[in-house]
Amino acid sequence: MTTKIALLVDSASDVPTEITANENIEVVPLIVTANGQEYLDRETIQPEEVYQMIAHNQIPKTASPTVGIVKKSIEKLTNRGYQQIIAVTISSGLSITNRVFKQAAEESDGIKMTVIDSKNIGIGSGLVAAYAEKLINNQVAYNEIVTRVEESVIKSRVYFYIPTLKYLRIGGRIGKVAGLIGSALNIKPIISCNPQGIYYPIAKTRSEKKAIGKLLDLAVTHAQKSDHFRMGVAQGNDDSLMKQVTAELKNRFPEQKIYTGNVSPALGVHTGPGLIGIAVQID
Repeated sequence: MTTKIALLVDSASDVPTEITANENIEVVPLIVTANGQEYLDRETIQPEEVYQMIAHNQIPKTASPTVGIVKKSIEKLTNRGYQQIIAVTISSGLSITNRVFKQAAEESDGIKMTVIDSKNIGIGSGLVAAYAEKLINNQVAYNEIVTRVEESVIKSRVYFYIPTLKYLRIGGRIGKVAGLIGSALNIKPIISCNPQGIYYPIAKTRSEKKAIGKLLDLAVTHAQKSDHFRMGVAQGNDDSLMKQVTAELKNRFPEQKIYTGNVSPALGVHTGPGLIGIAVQID
């Protein structure tokens, strides 16, 4: 009899909704605090609500899930008969969420659980999780899934553009992009995550149009390194720009499925409105 394997992810990984609907998946919400009240990411607060707050100069704060919240999600999976769990989290270089998942795993008896650091954020982490789910559905052995997903982390990338670095700075998630603060106002950087999973500017442009062009070039070039890849586009309060970018990618890769979606409220707090990101996950 094949052992049932579950997938556990955090809400900031922005796993495509068509995948999180699967019975073997649980999404652990990050915590968003606004106006003295705590909300559960994507459960009791949605992205549009965060952007409304930002528009009124009310910047929420975010926190990783508590160990207790993660353990509740683990319990939901074990109650459905899953004794083996593969977890994928956003980068440990950007959040303590990975560490919290590991602590929850250590405190949960009777399960086998491996926590994988995606070294990525948002849809970048989400597509790594999507790859893990494909391997689970293909009934690949547990240890082999872990190995193959960890190998994919090294090869996969996310690229994103945001109109302003203001919110990254306010949220303390500026990483190696800090050097751009105070530089020419018309600098429009493309940001990625380095091998340690920390933000850094991979390219600099002088206009939004050039930034989007460079974003597309980077993603397309990376995807062309393999015949086996996934691609996703995520937006932060700019659906029309996401549609434009997705159409461009479909022109380059007519046969390729391209996942689309919005960034989680917890990520929207740190990036502000106007984000557009492209992730390329390579098997």
